[in-house]
Amino acid sequence: MTENIAISWSGGKDSALALHLALASGLKPQVLLCMVDERGYSRSNGVSTQILQHQASALNLPILLKESSWNSYEPNLVEVLTEIEHAYNVTQCVFGDIDVVVHRQFEESVCQQSGLSAYLPLWGKSRLDVKNEIIRLKIKSKLSVVSKKYAIDELLGAEYSKLDFACLEQLGVDICGENGEFHTLVYDAPLFKQMLNIEAGEVYDSEHVLLCDFKIKT
Repeated sequence: MTENIAISWSGGKDSALALHLALASGLKPQVLLCMVDERGYSRSNGVSTQILQHQASALNLPILLKESSWNSYEPNLVEVLTEIEHAYNVTQCVFGDIDVVVHRQFEESVCQQSGLSAYLPLWGKSRLDVKNEIIRLKIKSKLSVVSKKYAIDELLGAEYSKLDFACLEQLGVDICGENGEFHTLVYDAPLFKQMLNIEAGEVYDSEHVLLCDFKIKT
């Protein structure tokens, strides 16, 4: 019997690839789950509620947005995963992490507390393989957030597939942004019914990152 799953959805390239691989393995996505800040932007990736809802529509899936501070992130995530387990009859939640062990441990813990199991289809893959698979599948994304720790401010809003990955490695920047060097916003993918027509909006400068507030073109 096909297992129903939830997708931990950031709005970025890795969660899009994880969804693609989960579906290809025979699992049945039922719902997207995104944790958002008090302004309604996805945690870490900085994708607005407007675009998150358009992404869900393009994927023909419902999306649940759960507001949470970082301090209350774990109990809020457990709460919403428990709700999803009952409402959508899911058995697993899919995450897009590659090899950061503490992330996996956290995800397995919150899923266990919610009566689910965690599935990480990208786990253990090389950064090069993940990057190449994203580009091969034409999962199209732009950099929505860049860390101010690195000299990559000019890459905010850039097309992920067109980055100079050799230069990034010379700067000590992970080519997948796995350590928080940057985050992305997916605007097209094989599973999208239609491409999102997005444009760069205001840039927000916080203590640690720069965030580009993308909008849907009207």
